[in-house]
Amino acid sequence: MIGNSYELHDDASGIRVHLIDYGATVTNIWCADRDGNIGDVLLGCPTPEDHDRPHPHFNCIVGRYANRITNAQFELDGVLHQLDANIPPHQLHGGRHGFANRLWTGVKDGNSVRFDLISVDGDSGFPGEVAVSATYKLDGSVLRLELSAKTNKPTPISLTAHHYFNLSGLHGSYIGDHEISINADHYLPVSDGLTQLGRIDEVTNTPFDLRRQIPLRERLDDSHPQIQLADGFDHTFALNGTGLRDTAQVYDPSSGRSCTIRTDQPGVQLYTCNTLDAWGKNGVHYGKHQGLCLETQQFPDAPNHANYPDAILRPGEVWIAVTEYDFGFD
Repeated sequence: MIGNSYELHDDASGIRVHLIDYGATVTNIWCADRDGNIGDVLLGCPTPEDHDRPHPHFNCIVGRYANRITNAQFELDGVLHQLDANIPPHQLHGGRHGFANRLWTGVKDGNSVRFDLISVDGDSGFPGEVAVSATYKLDGSVLRLELSAKTNKPTPISLTAHHYFNLSGLHGSYIGDHEISINADHYLPVSDGLTQLGRIDEVTNTPFDLRRQIPLRERLDDSHPQIQLADGFDHTFALNGTGLRDTAQVYDPSSGRSCTIRTDQPGVQLYTCNTLDAWGKNGVHYGKHQGLCLETQQFPDAPNHANYPDAILRPGEVWIAVTEYDFGFD
């Protein structure tokens, strides 16, 4: 059961967004190219009903903690917590029953939809009952996502939207011609299991230097060990600045479509669909490097690394994360 569905639209920009309760998922984003042709810029499941079957986290909200937690465990206030190891021995995106695999409660209000979910104490091994919400609002060309969480016990929190973008609107097409920039002087190198090494390395003189806009194909086959290890990008960038600021820009020369991403989070995970192998919309089979994800989030595995930004939410606090996706065309 996927619950209810919703549509947001803006007449001036021509953008339409379709959402469902299951996973607080955005199933489609339709927007115009430079010639006025409307295309869906999100990869995704063949039908909305397919979202409650196994899929590669297409366009849903993931949590309670996004990305990987090494050995599916962490120590908090002197207590060791063992989590659901859904990619043994590690946890990914909150485990087998993470927030992506839950039926949220949605309420539409004008051109926004708020989704709410309660995560019980001990959920997938995490301490504390947590009340979370995800609100999508379309304002002109900007799709804004505000995430929030409250807890009754200290617990790690990192929610993100796992959107799979291909701005060409041509599903099944190579993403390498997309141009990208990310406002980050540092990135987080990973182990051969794609878990955190605990380092924060400079991007200078590496393929991770995306501070100026470049075609992705120039970096996807780079000989750098980290690129070879992941068969592309599957890394977190430590973003420059604080507060809501420009984080990344993606541009597709073929269609003229662009997306500028702003966030107040400390990191963004660039994933270039290195292992994508799934049937998608309109009977298209998706493969490697046919989409990209830019997941704004806390640093992965932060509870296990004292040198990473603190990702522990405590009672009496309200965690809020804002990300904006600003669509355009030239």
